[in-house]
Amino acid sequence: MVKNNSFKLIFKDNNNQEIDLDYQLHDSIVAEKWFKKIKHLKNVPIDIIESKQCDVSDLKTIYNEFCVFAGIKPVEFELIDQPLLNEFHRLYEETHKVLSKKQHNEILYKFHHSIHFHEPHGKSDQLVVGWGIKEGPLTEKFNCNEYYENNIEKNNIYLPWSELGKKPTTYWQDKEPNDQTRVNNLCKPHITFRAKFFIATKNIIPKKFDNSFKKWFKEYKDSWLIHHNIKKWEETDEYSAPLLAVARHREDITNLKFVKTLI
Repeated sequence: MVKNNSFKLIFKDNNNQEIDLDYQLHDSIVAEKWFKKIKHLKNVPIDIIESKQCDVSDLKTIYNEFCVFAGIKPVEFELIDQPLLNEFHRLYEETHKVLSKKQHNEILYKFHHSIHFHEPHGKSDQLVVGWGIKEGPLTEKFNCNEYYENNIEKNNIYLPWSELGKKPTTYWQDKEPNDQTRVNNLCKPHITFRAKFFIATKNIIPKKFDNSFKKWFKEYKDSWLIHHNIKKWEETDEYSAPLLAVARHREDITNLKFVKTLI
């Protein structure tokens, strides 16, 4: 299916009818590296949790199942607020290294996605496609921020930020601790290159940083940049992404379900 770096993505609509849509690979190092990963994964089933094709709205049930899997005693809660979600995210971070090595660990990632689903910024304008742990050795360390676009265009394919952590504005919005060590450890630039990708469902022009955020971040920014060996952190780093492929169609993909890639 490849001709002049063109390829197809296959979707299903609400009537379960297949739709094939054309894409052209972007001319960049990041796009070429991503395309090589996709070729290895084209026949591997996607991860429904990673690709947001799984219901993660029932946080209480998911949390209890996670605790059984982790062998810890759950705490009772009624109100789902940001402090609770921050504490749950810390629990996920602390248990990830051990639980990610266990078999049948889907509940670990379901728990993580459920946490972010319930945050105010948890809803996205993206159709996400990922393979989760099936991606395996194709994941690599790479400074992706250098390749971020000035804006995101509807229907194009982009490389998502996919770190075990939060972006700086998210950290600030979630009222995480005002502590340099915690900022350095939990705030992450885009340094993990995965085969995972997203298709934009609308045009996005990076908004300006909130003045309150800039004032807060000023105290931690220099040390954070040094810690992660990056030169800057601007609005495009926070709200944009590296372009992978350009859409050769005008289909509204909002209600479509990804099926596979034809390469």
